[in-house]
Amino acid sequence: MRLLDSSFKYVPAAQTDVTQTWLRFGYRPTTDAERHARQRTVRGRLRRPALAVAGCRRQCDPQAA
Repeated sequence: MRLLDSSFKYVPAAQTDVTQTWLRFGYRPTTDAERHARQRTVRGRLRRPALAVAGCRRQCDPQAA
């Protein structure tokens, strides 16, 4: 749609509802249960491997230290 199209309706930013805009384009916010489940997964699986990778970088790449 072009700005000069007669069907274009300008809405000032102060009058927009960001939540409604996101919902109109298909955004679905995560629920508390989904967020907590994802955090438990990340905390349980990635904490130790991330430390191992950081240790390897220091040993393998002299410039990383």
